[in-house]
Amino acid sequence: MKQLFYDLSGESWYHLNQGKEKIFLGKYFTVPYRDSHPKSYQSFHFHFEESKAGPLVGILASPNKEGFIGNIGLFKRLQLSLARKGGNSIVFTPDQLSEDGMEGFCFLPAHRNWIKMKAPLPDIIYNRLYSHEDEAEQLEQVQNLADLYHIPIFNPCFFDKWELYLQLKSHEEIGRHLPRTALLSEESLEEFLTTFGAVYIKKRKSKKGIGLAYIYSNGHSYILKTTSAKTFLFPSIKKLVQYFGNTDSLHSFIVQEAIATLPFEGKKFDYRILVHAKGLSLGFDITGIGVRVANTQQVTTHVPAGGSIVSLEDLPFALDIPAVRNLINLCGKHLSTFYDNLSEFSADIGLTPDGKLFLFELNAKPMDFDEPAIKKASTEKLIDLFIGKSNKIKDFSV
Repeated sequence: MKQLFYDLSGESWYHLNQGKEKIFLGKYFTVPYRDSHPKSYQSFHFHFEESKAGPLVGILASPNKEGFIGNIGLFKRLQLSLARKGGNSIVFTPDQLSEDGMEGFCFLPAHRNWIKMKAPLPDIIYNRLYSHEDEAEQLEQVQNLADLYHIPIFNPCFFDKWELYLQLKSHEEIGRHLPRTALLSEESLEEFLTTFGAVYIKKRKSKKGIGLAYIYSNGHSYILKTTSAKTFLFPSIKKLVQYFGNTDSLHSFIVQEAIATLPFEGKKFDYRILVHAKGLSLGFDITGIGVRVANTQQVTTHVPAGGSIVSLEDLPFALDIPAVRNLINLCGKHLSTFYDNLSEFSADIGLTPDGKLFLFELNAKPMDFDEPAIKKASTEKLIDLFIGKSNKIKDFSV
């Protein structure tokens, strides 16, 4: 590895290697030569592929008053792993990207602190915008510039649950593992409750189980449970639909068949599967499997909503790992026909008493897994993908 340097006061990159050889960093940027260091500078070790340093990864985060918001632990781990392999990452917000490059924040593992930094356009952008709303408002400008300069965006967008269902349903084998789903309306809710007896209502654009509701028939009335442990009684389907219509348009919700799955100690649970691409066009594989158990409200297994964590070994029954691996690979390959540079996703999978697997959720931007081994494996998989992709798309300045 070779060193490149950043002038902290002059906010510029340079190198000290004499000679005619050009050194490139990021997209289309030639690192200038200096014959001495300024008063304040920071050194970085880079791996070189021919005369190209990097990769330089731009982590796209949502802005806030302090700078940015997001999975700070993940951002730090990515920089630590990148630094070990001769790369670097800059966390930036949409307004900090221009044709001149990025202005953002770099985490220095040796000093355990962040510094403000300017950098060239990155080789790769890793999209970690925090919410659907942020993507709707801010992603387009980033996407336009990335397209112009041929910068791939990993994890291009959150999944819309209804669009995702239609995409997966179009694959015959995957479709057999999906609960029946429809857009919410008075007609669809009545049909689903009549047919299945119990349903889930989900926001099409949500995460962490936010806005999830469980509804079941109770004689001539209907019980609704929420993740906040509140319970409501409704006398009719019409009143139920009005309840959701008061918060948003009905078509911003889906209604989903409630699948009866195996319980663990009398509680609902599901498998949380973390998935990464195996490499360029090589399919997808499981990085880690966690188990999430619902609390007494029994509506969702998400930990932020009160769910708890157990390990696979805690369960009294075995999971058919080869079957899960095959299903996950099919999902990843099929979704890659709809989304460019899909590098990772997580899946919530349930198991019925007769051994059938059901896909309840796929999430394009997985939350951090609490299991340390899965955190570590996830970081390494992402770094390998960044390096593999950047080596494939080398673009040197002229």
